[in-house]
Amino acid sequence: MAERPHKRRVLHDIVGEILQNAKDGARKTHIMYSSNLSFSQTERYLDALKKAGFITENSGIWKTTQKGLHVVEACEVCKRLLETV
Repeated sequence: MAERPHKRRVLHDIVGEILQNAKDGARKTHIMYSSNLSFSQTERYLDALKKAGFITENSGIWKTTQKGLHVVEACEVCKRLLETV
């Protein structure tokens, strides 16, 4: 049987993972490894999420904001709805 090609993750999946991993506060390296991203990708995503107000950084600890938690919740609802299709 042929190997299946790797499925590329979409933006909302990656953002959801980052915000979920930073829910209780996490260092950048933890977010990078648990979200399976390169350092430069992690930097770009964290910068964009911080500008959007979804995540904050204090003394090297990144934490998902209340606004970011709403994004995580919305992503979970979408995933559940798509599972029924």
